[in-house]
Amino acid sequence: MKYLKLSHQESRFQKEGMEADIHILFESEYYRIKDFRCRCLDCSVSNPEYNDAFCISFVRKGNFLFNVFRLSLDSYSGCVLVTKPGYNRTVAHIHTVPDECTIIEFKEQFYKELLEQYEGLNFMLNNDKHATLIKINPDVELLHYKIWEHITTRRALALPCDKLYIDGLVSEMVETVFGKISDYKPDFDIYDSNKQNHLITIERAKQYITNHFQDNISLAEIADFSNVSAFHFSRLFKKLTKWSPHQFLLNVRLKHSELLLKNTEIPISDVAYNSGFNSIEHFSYAFRLRYKEPPLNFRKGLYD
Repeated sequence: MKYLKLSHQESRFQKEGMEADIHILFESEYYRIKDFRCRCLDCSVSNPEYNDAFCISFVRKGNFLFNVFRLSLDSYSGCVLVTKPGYNRTVAHIHTVPDECTIIEFKEQFYKELLEQYEGLNFMLNNDKHATLIKINPDVELLHYKIWEHITTRRALALPCDKLYIDGLVSEMVETVFGKISDYKPDFDIYDSNKQNHLITIERAKQYITNHFQDNISLAEIADFSNVSAFHFSRLFKKLTKWSPHQFLLNVRLKHSELLLKNTEIPISDVAYNSGFNSIEHFSYAFRLRYKEPPLNFRKGLYD
């Protein structure tokens, strides 16, 4: 593998016609957050590469097959790839749209702590299971968005990141992802033609929702931003995400309100409006349906 050094935090590698940029966006004592951007324009397969760290990779764009130990994981937007250290893998790029991932690469000490905390999880115990793919929910989409937004905004302004804030979001993502880990099963309901023709549409739609969830957005606005007719948009979105646009938006808003309740002391009314709800009553009703208790009790329970 040939490395072309860009800076102490950036590298570009080329291998057998494959090319990618990898930037380290943030580093703590326990993990690194990397921005991976494939530069391949043709379908190709990498040579075997050795993985030496535990990673959680959020697929932002594109479609690729992650191949390890007779298992091929079909990765695209709406998926998180969880990989263990100590194995060889290859990556097959499927379409002409280069894939992009946000990779959280955990250092050895943190991986040891994960092994202890999740020692009863079959995925962690079984040495034959080197990787798995998880279909994520809007909670993880929002957590990733907040991590990405904070880091990229601070970098653009040449300001340091709030370490404790990022640590909290990463911890929340780890807990959410580990709560969904199971044996990988390909989703045969999502055909290759759907992915090839409509992945970009869904990626743009989720980008619009996570950027504007505090606003009173409409189906037409999301569809227009996604370059598809409103007539076809809802069907496509639910087909590829398993959520209706409204369900996705509502869950993003509720997850945002949960984070505010956990991490701030602002009034419940401000939590509601800052999360995109147009009334306290609507917020309280939706929150109770999901969390089985009203927002005030949820906040009080954090300190009991």
